[in-house]
Amino acid sequence: MKHKLRIALVVMVIIIIIITGILFEELSTMDWSHDYDYDNGFQRKMEEAMGYTKDLDPSLKNMNELKFHLLSKNNNIDKFLSRSKQNTTVMYDTSVERLFKLLESIPEFRFSRKKLRNGNFEDMVLRLSKYSRTQSPFLYDQNLDIGSNNYRQFHQHIRYSVLYDTEDPVIDGLIHDMSSDTITSVEMMEEGTELKLFMKMKKGTEAVFKPMRWGREHETLPNHYYFNDYERHNSEIAAFHLDRILGFYRVPPVTGRLVNMTSEIFRLAGKTLRRTFYVSPIGNLCFFGVCKYYCDSRHSFCGNVDMIEGSLMVWLPDDLEAERRRWKSPYRRSYSKFRKAEWEENEDYCINLLDETSVYKYPRYILDLVDTHIFDFITGNMDRHHSEIFEAAGNDSFLIHMDNGRGFGKANVDEYSIITPLRQCCLIRKSTFIKLAKLYIGPERLSNLLDMSTRKDPLYPVVIQGHLNAVDRRVLHILTLVAECVKGSNSVDDVIIEDGY
Repeated sequence: MKHKLRIALVVMVIIIIIITGILFEELSTMDWSHDYDYDNGFQRKMEEAMGYTKDLDPSLKNMNELKFHLLSKNNNIDKFLSRSKQNTTVMYDTSVERLFKLLESIPEFRFSRKKLRNGNFEDMVLRLSKYSRTQSPFLYDQNLDIGSNNYRQFHQHIRYSVLYDTEDPVIDGLIHDMSSDTITSVEMMEEGTELKLFMKMKKGTEAVFKPMRWGREHETLPNHYYFNDYERHNSEIAAFHLDRILGFYRVPPVTGRLVNMTSEIFRLAGKTLRRTFYVSPIGNLCFFGVCKYYCDSRHSFCGNVDMIEGSLMVWLPDDLEAERRRWKSPYRRSYSKFRKAEWEENEDYCINLLDETSVYKYPRYILDLVDTHIFDFITGNMDRHHSEIFEAAGNDSFLIHMDNGRGFGKANVDEYSIITPLRQCCLIRKSTFIKLAKLYIGPERLSNLLDMSTRKDPLYPVVIQGHLNAVDRRVLHILTLVAECVKGSNSVDDVIIEDGY
């Protein structure tokens, strides 16, 4: 009996040794740098999208070298810079061509294709926006001294029609301050679906920081509703540049910034925010903060070691003279998986907006609304649910283009529902139409102008080529829609409105 037990034990030992050997052989051949699958694969997918790495070269002392190194890891900058800048969009449509021919035959409209082509786009925009930039009333009493730094001067120069004059040197000074000044205070802004940080700086500037969640090439998931999409820091940056190029001047100044999470966030943060910091399994510093929805360890912001990109948008004044009123947009989406908004089911919806008794019936609102949706269509932003105006300006106030983080998410999808106000109301401001016509005629392309403008940003490249192609394509779609409206109207003047803005 004892002999049989010894034989059984020996056999078991041999089997264990064989199995152990096989396991060690399998383990030794596995690629451990990629095959971790913790947290249901979410963090792994996020790390792949963000390009996390631990191999930060300690010899990189110069900030420009450091920035290039991090961007090359996170955003495949080599791929961006090596890609052809050739734009594949053909700016031609027969209905647009017929519209231009019609406009040239109307002397009172003063439309000349040749003059537009020979002119400079930037000069034309400055000319068209001259009244708004230089003659519309100031929000603040100019005899009132509210401060001499760039931040306070920006506030002082806000007008009823625009947030700033693009030729005002204060604006570029403010952008430089936001991108380089010492951060002295960090607070969480718990309102909103995603984390935002309120930052104060040494020179007195106050701004809202949105950290980077995705790389430039990350597309909105096809099965995600618009209200489940995540915000993108580069969309905030690109939206500011686009708004400035188009001469709207309704987006508060924004800049990109590379932030040290240890010295510029963690050490300045309160206890609640600091408790959400941790080190990821591959050695990168992460945090998630507190907010309404996407603030937990599954939705963390992780740096490259402890460096992270983000957008900084200047904080608008909040004193009595600059008090803002928040209006629900008449073209707000339902934010439901099961029902549509009224405007999505009623093609006569805009008729009610234009009624004399409508709360939206004042001289510039509908044209401002169409401008806003044209702007959102170009960026691909479906999340425009409210508008803000300055209370003191009353019916003369423009619509502030706030919260542009959900743009530039689908390079190959043009969401036509965004420009429903243009299609249903068949109204467009003449200055906006002329700008779009110039971008159609050329030689300037909106894609080239946007790329050149964002080259000034510390986080360039801001927009990848696919999205640059998309902005040109969407300009063409807008003009095609205008052509359809004119074709179905009694007069060009019923569609293209000259209102002085």
